[in-house]
Amino acid sequence: MYYSKINISVHGSSAHGSTPHLGKDAIVAASSFILNAQALVSRLNNPLKPLVFTVSGVNGGTQFNIITDLVKMTAYLYAGDEENLKAAQPGLTAIAQSTAAAFGCTAEVEFGQVQKNGGEA
Repeated sequence: MYYSKINISVHGSSAHGSTPHLGKDAIVAASSFILNAQALVSRLNNPLKPLVFTVSGVNGGTQFNIITDLVKMTAYLYAGDEENLKAAQPGLTAIAQSTAAAFGCTAEVEFGQVQKNGGEA
């Protein structure tokens, strides 16, 4: 297996929880990205080439009544070969950026170095 650690940041704009229409909710955008990213594996990837996308951490929000402007996620992309891993990266970036944009937010995606192991990060 080959893998790459991924850091994803979704940027929105804060608002009070009673006036959500005045902000851009990074949590809603980030959660939608997590669901949409599964299409990379199930619909955009050749099913004969192993590919796994795992979100391993989500951190956002600081107050119970404030819509947060930033969500940071940690994820991993695993593939059976290095070529397929690298080929999937632009698609994952596009999904993050387009999903964020649909909610008026932006997304940054940073891929770590490709590494090889026995299947565990």
